[in-house]
Amino acid sequence: MCVFPPQDLKARLAAEISRTRSSVTYQSSENNKDRTPSELEVLVRVKENEIEYLHKEISCLRNELQFLNTEKRLACERYAGVHEELSGMKGRSEREIHSLKEHLRLAMAALQEGQKLGNSLDH
Repeated sequence: MCVFPPQDLKARLAAEISRTRSSVTYQSSENNKDRTPSELEVLVRVKENEIEYLHKEISCLRNELQFLNTEKRLACERYAGVHEELSGMKGRSEREIHSLKEHLRLAMAALQEGQKLGNSLDH
């Protein structure tokens, strides 16, 4: 999802840090004085690369957050639509059940009436 995959940026940063360490180690072994301007320049370059990496990582995370918020909004909209549809189906089903119960009640009453009528004709 990120334009700059973290692996690539991490690899670049690791390479830069490695170059810096080897440079600083080499220069430190030559002389034990305080840091030289070239060491400081390398350190500044490393820090700039770290900052660049962090800015890109923040940008990727913002993009990912925006994508996830969009996905969440769409999922909520789908949920609301499905909920509305299911509520309508439930209402229709309840009305149909009530109607079927009423038909059953009337059919049972007619059957009982028919049995009573049949019994009275037999006598």
